[in-house]
Amino acid sequence: MKNLIRIIFVTLLISVAACTEPSDIVFERNATLIWTGEYEVDGCGFFIKVDSVQYKANSESVISNIYKEKDSTNVVIQYKNLHFDKEYYCVDLPKVQTIGVIQIISLEEN
Repeated sequence: MKNLIRIIFVTLLISVAACTEPSDIVFERNATLIWTGEYEVDGCGFFIKVDSVQYKANSESVISNIYKEKDSTNVVIQYKNLHFDKEYYCVDLPKVQTIGVIQIISLEEN
């Protein structure tokens, strides 16, 4: 019986490992960097839209202030998908929102 439990446990571990994408893979994609305004004045900071999916950066401080001059900018981004969601709250939204999180490796205007 113990061997059966071990076999089932190992099989589940292998299945889970095969289905998850490692977060150390660096992707390079064309994306849109969207500036919504400062958090202090009802904005939501930056969003990064890649293939119609929006993300938040784990640290928006790595994004240059020059991208705050336009509402959206086409960029080439290198990033890691961190495979977790982050809660964020903007004053004009009625409730807390969740969004996927990425780590920006590099970002340049396209």
